[in-house]
Amino acid sequence: MELISMQGVTKIYRTKEIETVALEEVNLDVHEGEFLSVMGPSGCGKSTMLNIMGLLDVPTEGKVIISEQQTQQMNDGAMAEFRNRMLGFVFQSFHLVHSLNVLDNVELPLLYRKCSEKERRELATSVLERVGLSHRIKHYPSQLSGGQCQRVAIARALVGAPRILLADEPTGNIDPEMSYEIMELLTEINRRGTTVLVVTHEHDLVKSFNRRVIEIQDGCVVSDSLGPREEDSHEIQ
Repeated sequence: MELISMQGVTKIYRTKEIETVALEEVNLDVHEGEFLSVMGPSGCGKSTMLNIMGLLDVPTEGKVIISEQQTQQMNDGAMAEFRNRMLGFVFQSFHLVHSLNVLDNVELPLLYRKCSEKERRELATSVLERVGLSHRIKHYPSQLSGGQCQRVAIARALVGAPRILLADEPTGNIDPEMSYEIMELLTEINRRGTTVLVVTHEHDLVKSFNRRVIEIQDGCVVSDSLGPREEDSHEIQ
């Protein structure tokens, strides 16, 4: 089943002096339960694609359909509710609130769902156990390593049980050993049924995981492969 469908998506950023095409006529389907890595050089449009899939940005042209709903027909309120219910986000810079401890950071998305305090605590504690940080719930971000901060960010993204997890360069600010552990964690999350999309430029890391990979250059999808083996890939003309 197609969970996400991008149909003829183009994104153009305009100023008075310049016009920049970030994405051009992108057609892409992501199926329920898939693990998709989006690769390409800096500035190629991969983060723009993720932001559009995550309803953080809107296309200049084309359609984005998620769970059979045409997102361009949603108003701001409906889009925010849909995003909170369906999507989880992980960013390169973690985006943790430094004045809150680990448990309170993970609870944040649940505040918008009007969960009781007891339910928030139970859900946040459970997901922190999943990412191996149940012993750090009272720590603050400044007391954690980069890899631990990213695990907190992943726990926060998972606490609302999203169908789709979107991760933008989740290993960009951590060391290679911890990067592999984060990718293993994302793979385990995917095995449990969550559809996972990861934007990264780390080819060697992606090769370690036999998953679907698309490559973007100059705003266009130029290849789509099932796993790291060269013979499995096909060029898109």
